[in-house]
Amino acid sequence: MEEKLINCKIIIDIELIDKIVGGNQYFEIYFTTSNNEKYKITFDYVWSIRSSIENAYFKRNSEFQNDAQEKSSVLIIQNSKTIQDFEKQVSGTRLTENLKNYIIFDKVDTIIEVLTEEEPNLIKIK
Repeated sequence: MEEKLINCKIIIDIELIDKIVGGNQYFEIYFTTSNNEKYKITFDYVWSIRSSIENAYFKRNSEFQNDAQEKSSVLIIQNSKTIQDFEKQVSGTRLTENLKNYIIFDKVDTIIEVLTEEEPNLIKIK
């Protein structure tokens, strides 16, 4: 099956990802919207996180089939090759049936992929 991009519960348009903070399976992604509003997305139970610039991600990104219903910078990758590779790497030492592959990107050039068991939380920063 081909990888597909679908919406998750977070629908937001990210202008610029400012920073990624975290460790020990907990990460926060701080960003600004095109309306200059500040937010963070928190992820718990992160098993893998990867960040790259768009040029390094271009080939994989171009292969996605986009089934997202609403425009958003936070999406889930269905039929994720990253999860399939992760399952091979852990050789059955971790259960992976609840694992989801989120992709977060901004309008500049940052792309972040997160493998996690938990839904992310969106928090507005005052």
